Amino acid sequence: MRKPELDELQRSQAARVRALIEELGPADDHSGALPAVRAISRDGLVLGDVLGDYLHRVVTGGQSETISYWPVLELLRAAGADEERAASRAQWLRSSDDVDH
Repeated sequence: MRKPELDELQRSQAARVRALIEELGPADDHSGALPAVRAISRDGLVLGDVLGDYLHRVVTGGQSETISYWPVLELLRAAGADEERAASRAQWLRSSDDVDH
């Protein structure tokens, strides 16, 4: 499977969104971070790429991880993440995991 690619600016924005999310830590609701995410990017592909990373973590992680990532998934979807891009990214990550093992 071919890796979904972002351009340089999009990769930078995705990295910044990931960093912001990592700083949020565990919480039941991350909706307060929506303006900060949108200030970094409103690009559905960028947000979808990040959403795909977290979807992959949900699928490969344990039940407690699934629950802890739910607010992040909701935040990224509310910000306008492209669901098709997220699914493609998560599938690519799963397939690359399969190749690595």
